Amino acid sequence: MMRALRWIAAAVMAAGAVWITIDMLNEAYGSGPPYFGRTVNMDKWTSPWFALVAINALVLLIVVTLLTTWRRPADERG
Repeated sequence: MMRALRWIAAAVMAAGAVWITIDMLNEAYGSGPPYFGRTVNMDKWTSPWFALVAINALVLLIVVTLLTTWRRPADERG
């Protein structure tokens, strides 16, 4: 049961990270040249890549930890 919950939690976190990444890239690059989203002030524009890499690395670390952490059931412990 706990293994299934870990897989579900990992899938939800990965889906959330993908959603955040797509949303941030769409906001930053928008739909058309010169790649601006809702703001036209290009002098204030910043690249979202640093934040995306940090968020995705954190989510990847958490997902890997969730999926590789293994506990023996209480009746198998010595």
